[in-house]
Amino acid sequence: MGRTFAFVDESGNHDLDTSKSGSSGFFVVCSIIIAEKDLPRAYELAGGVRTRHFQSGEIKSSRLKSKDADRRKRILVDLAELPLKLYFTVVDKSRVYQDGGLQFKKSFIKHVNNLLYSRLFDHCPDLHLAVDEHGGPEFQASLRKYVAERYSGDLFRDSAFTTKSSKDDVLIQVADFFAGTVAHIYEGKASGEVVEVYKNILRHRTIGLLEWPPRYQSLIPPPMDESAYADHRVHQQALKQADKFLTKVGKHPDEDERLQLCILDYLRFRSEFVGDEYVSTGDIAKHLADRGFQGLSEQKIRSSGIAKLRDAEVIIASAPKGYKIPRSRADINDFLELASSQILPLLDRVKKARDVYRLSSVGDYDILGSDKFSEIRKLLLSLEAL
Repeated sequence: MGRTFAFVDESGNHDLDTSKSGSSGFFVVCSIIIAEKDLPRAYELAGGVRTRHFQSGEIKSSRLKSKDADRRKRILVDLAELPLKLYFTVVDKSRVYQDGGLQFKKSFIKHVNNLLYSRLFDHCPDLHLAVDEHGGPEFQASLRKYVAERYSGDLFRDSAFTTKSSKDDVLIQVADFFAGTVAHIYEGKASGEVVEVYKNILRHRTIGLLEWPPRYQSLIPPPMDESAYADHRVHQQALKQADKFLTKVGKHPDEDERLQLCILDYLRFRSEFVGDEYVSTGDIAKHLADRGFQGLSEQKIRSSGIAKLRDAEVIIASAPKGYKIPRSRADINDFLELASSQILPLLDRVKKARDVYRLSSVGDYDILGSDKFSEIRKLLLSLEAL
């Protein structure tokens, strides 16, 4: 299916003391992901955006201030026409231990970028990564060595990991602009109305957003209304369970866990940036295909993905329209109604079959007599007691 190309840039600075003047509250790393066949068109369209909006200069988010929201929107609309997907890592610097090793710029940049690289190398086939330069040649060499030691094998042949100046690659400039836009959302530099515009543009291209450290909470502020607050708590607990799973899996997931991580990344992002829409199994399959999981059946997605996530105490609501991280008590009710519509009729059919054979054998044959069916017997007994 050809190579996959990723172009990476950042927004924010490494200083963990966010109280300092000029220090950003968040550090955002953006990767734009492009299939090899789409690369010429991506460069052509990106060049057109640069000429149209920045003349001979670079595409840079920092050139636009908060008051330039309309201009940012126009540029985002144009960039969304590129044949690309987006993956973000967002670091809340206020929650990073300030006295640890990450207080040092080189360690911080290596660690935070590795959060993104690990996902990309795990999920993108034949990946070739181009990263904006940091520091001088010595640091470029140390960064390359740092990444190579973590992803050994054939990953680094044919320049699979390169660093270059953003001024020499317009697609790294595009990554800069998307990173800066997401930073605007997290830093609170845009009005709520403008944030929704940004999100509506970004969500159609974004396949994942990793927050670190895990926040166990939503971007959505708690409502004041008592009933709405109860729904908010449903959403918060579901996000907490999702983040716990992401933490528990760790750095070396097996094949099924990689599948589960991809599904959960997608559902969590949709929950934050899209809202109440259910995600169909078909949409999940398309997302997984973009991440290197080709040709998965819907049954495989359900059994090895959704079911295993639920077994691990991740809360996923479902309805005939698909799946989502529950945002309200109504979503939980949807899940329970669907489960009830499937479980109770099935149990009733089992009961009828059992009754037929017990009667026809004058009690000698109970289809649920084996110990392995003891749980079903208990369920039927509890139903009879109602």
